[in-house]
Parts: sequence; structure tokens; C-alpha cells
Amino acid sequence: MSAPRHAQASHWQQRGLAMVEFTLTAPLLLLLLFGTVEFSHFMIQYSTLSDAVRNATRYVAGAALAGDSGVLVQGGAWDALVSQGQNLAVYGNVAGAGTALLPSLTAAQITMTADTTTNNISVTAAYPYQSLWGAAMPDFMGGSIATNLTLTISTTMRAL
Repeated sequence: MSAPRHAQASHWQQRGLAMVEFTLTAPLLLLLLFGTVEFSHFMIQYSTLSDAVRNATRYVAGAALAGDSGVLVQGGAWDALVSQGQNLAVYGNVAGAGTALLPSLTAAQITMTADTTTNNISVTAAYPYQSLWGAAMPDFMGGSIATNLTLTISTTMRAL
């Protein structure tokens, strides 16, 4: 014996209602999913850049003093140390070999300064964040969310 007619109609109405609910909530769920993936990607790039800048600062601060004089190296020795520090920040090694730690990260984006009165070494990186979705992420409402921003990280350490 088959189910009563009103039971069959109720079943189809429930399926139709579920499709309407899915249609209304799917864009929000997709936006949350894409946002979570993008935020995770952002945090990975931020953490990688932060570690690179910290390592470069530590390296340069450890080699910046000229012997036991307590005076920072200058001239060609400072230029060579800056180059090594930039390579360490960009490539993860002082030789500058291999691929960059982040896509399109260059030594020109890493600046190093020395304060000769306090013997502090500062390293700053200004890296244009590269989103997974390009310059803008769709917001599923016909617009977009801009993802072009610059990660700026600075670390200062006293020369040892």
C-alpha cells in the first residue's frame, strides 16, 4: 500500500525547503571557508617573514661589532654584513643561494640600519602580501574584498 497523498506532498515540500535553505546559506559558508583559507595563508606568510627578519637581525647584531672595541663595523665591512643579512632574510642563508622564502621577496625589500650611539641594529621588511585570490577576493554579493596590503615587520637588537 502506498503512502497517503499528503505524506508524499509533505516529503517533496521538505526537499524543496532544504534546497532553498542551502541556496541561502551556501554563499555565507563559502565566504567563511575562503576567508579561513586566506587568513591561514596570510598568517603563514606573516610568520615566515617575521622569522626571516628576526634571524637576519640576530645574525647582523652578532657580527656588527669590530673586535673588542665596542664600535660598530663601518664602510665595506658594514656593506658586506648588510648584504649577508639581506640574503639571510630573503633566502634563509647568507650566500643568497636557492629560492626566496616568500614569493617575489627581494633584498631591496629588506632595510638595515645601525645606530652608532646605542649600538642597536634594526632590520625592516616591507613585503607586498600576495593573496591566493589575486588583488581581490569575491564577497559573493557582487563586490569584492581588496587583498592588496603590505606586511611590514621591524626588529631591533643590540649589537653583541
